[in-house]
Amino acid sequence: MKTPLLLGLSLLVVAGTSALHANPEIATVITQEYGAATAEGIVLLQSSPAAADPAQWLVFARDPFRPGELVRAGLTLTNNSWAPKADGAGGNLLGRVPPQPIPFNRVRFRTSDARKIAQDNAALARMNFVSVQYQLAANATTSAPEWGLALLDTQGVEVGFVVISAETGAVLHQQWGNNYAGPNTPLPPPGSKAERAADEVKATARDAWQWSSESGREVGRFFKRLFRN
Repeated sequence: MKTPLLLGLSLLVVAGTSALHANPEIATVITQEYGAATAEGIVLLQSSPAAADPAQWLVFARDPFRPGELVRAGLTLTNNSWAPKADGAGGNLLGRVPPQPIPFNRVRFRTSDARKIAQDNAALARMNFVSVQYQLAANATTSAPEWGLALLDTQGVEVGFVVISAETGAVLHQQWGNNYAGPNTPLPPPGSKAERAADEVKATARDAWQWSSESGREVGRFFKRLFRN
């Protein structure tokens, strides 16, 4: 008999390998211990900032027993084992809730892959970052899994944000503190209508990844850097 996620999560310790870095395997872990209903309801993964593969994640899933509410668990990698801890339940865990569950069977690119893609694009943008805060969620329109990477400098300030398809590895969106948009993409003149329109697009794209108040505060700092004159 499967134990409810909120009640039984603190009992779970999963033997880990180098492959168990909280990518598609999270759904397998949740399925084995708590049943498919909970795993199929995972809507968001959030990592702590990490210089390599994350060792800490928050997992948000639809509560299979209470419609309209969520359960949240923390996962910490210790001695090659994931040590989960129940971290709340209810209807107010997120300021906004991703509308679609994550299709883990479509995740082909892991955090390490996404970081390499971000590094390549950062080099083109002539930007440097030292750590990454990852989020995995499904696109509201296509249901495709997507990585949102907040790229942080040595002070923990966000200097770039990249959205990468977890299915194809394509870069879907990128923005940088130096307003770089991509190779062969001319920047609009400062103060122009085109620049204001571009800023609105950037703000909308970044805001789509603001699920919690904590990340909302961080993005405020980011936009002060991104759009300052």
